[in-house]
Amino acid sequence: MKQRLALMWLVSSLLLTGCATETVFRPAASTSSTARDQAFNVSGRISVNMDGKGSVGQFDWAHQPDADQLSVNSPLGTTVARLQRNPAGVSLQADGKTWQATDVESLTQDVLGWTLPLGNLVWWIRGLPAPDAPYQFSADGSLAQQGWTIRFVSDADVPSLYPKRVDMQRDRLTVRLLPQSWH
Repeated sequence: MKQRLALMWLVSSLLLTGCATETVFRPAASTSSTARDQAFNVSGRISVNMDGKGSVGQFDWAHQPDADQLSVNSPLGTTVARLQRNPAGVSLQADGKTWQATDVESLTQDVLGWTLPLGNLVWWIRGLPAPDAPYQFSADGSLAQQGWTIRFVSDADVPSLYPKRVDMQRDRLTVRLLPQSWH
């Protein structure tokens, strides 16, 4: 009996999830024109695909205007990598090793083979263009900025301050973020 109830709950959950209508996320006009870099904490899921090879996991990100701590965890919750940024520089801990550099972009390029645009991601995860670089919105609502194409997705039925999903693509790299908990 319990198995039958659990199965019915799972099926109904999947059906409800499938019914959600996705749409392009558009921030309030006042938000995008007066955006300031503000502290936030967010966690969610992440997927990265480079040249057809992908990986998935979870992330926890604590952002301050002058510091970041970003942890990437396996689907089971084990920390795979930890990135820390502060005025002194950036460090990346993974596989029992620590790498350091002056900026996130060069460090991630050297260690991972692809660039994590953390400076812009601070804005993109909130559905906004980075204010310090030229950008253009396409007719389909996607953002083009610094060589990246970013698509912001939200639920049509659920108003939100932030996108439900952020898809970023550049060259042979695709990064998808699904923020689930903002604090």
